[in-house]
Amino acid sequence: MKKISISALALTGTLILALAACSPKEPEATPTPEATVTPNIVESVAPTATPEADTPEPSESASVVTPPAETDAVVKPLESQKPVQSQPVNPPAPTEEPSQAPTEGSKVQAVWDAIATRELPYFMDLDDDILSQLYGIDAADLVEYIGKMPFMNTQATEFFIAQVQPDKMDTVKAALEKRQADLIEQWKQYLPDQLELVQNYQLVTNGDYILFAIADCAGDAVTEFNTYTK
Repeated sequence: MKKISISALALTGTLILALAACSPKEPEATPTPEATVTPNIVESVAPTATPEADTPEPSESASVVTPPAETDAVVKPLESQKPVQSQPVNPPAPTEEPSQAPTEGSKVQAVWDAIATRELPYFMDLDDDILSQLYGIDAADLVEYIGKMPFMNTQATEFFIAQVQPDKMDTVKAALEKRQADLIEQWKQYLPDQLELVQNYQLVTNGDYILFAIADCAGDAVTEFNTYTK
């Protein structure tokens, strides 16, 4: 009885060892390696050589330009690069003044200078075109003249002084009388005080000189005219 118990124990131990060998083992924990910091290393990349473009060979028809040989010739500057020498410029010859313009020492100018010392409105000068349009006088019939008209169309003051060409006095005088008649028609429906100046106009002659005056001082203008044209 004692022998059987030992055998049974031995068999039990053998089974236990066999079961232990067959049971799965738990995997051993693998230690986690510490993280290593790898520095950023910039690798220098060698530039890649670019293959040169194929240079086309010159065609047979292309002409080869040969540089000129070095010579001792002096290179002349272009005309535009030459220095410009200043040359004295002759002043233009003075043009003759028209025969109708008053000259120095002119009696016509002297008469007007004496009249202009009085208080008068602002004037515009008559030219040949206005003289022809408004007065009906051809400038060729005059030796010289001065004509003054007011800038303002509310004033009738007007002067005309001239030296007349020979045998043209009657023509010029008739034209001035017509001018006065036209002004009467213009002002009689406009401003009575200016109409009165036109009605009291002065038209006088002295030799080949003539004066036409519409102004408050028309009588004084006649005096000045007679003084300088005698």
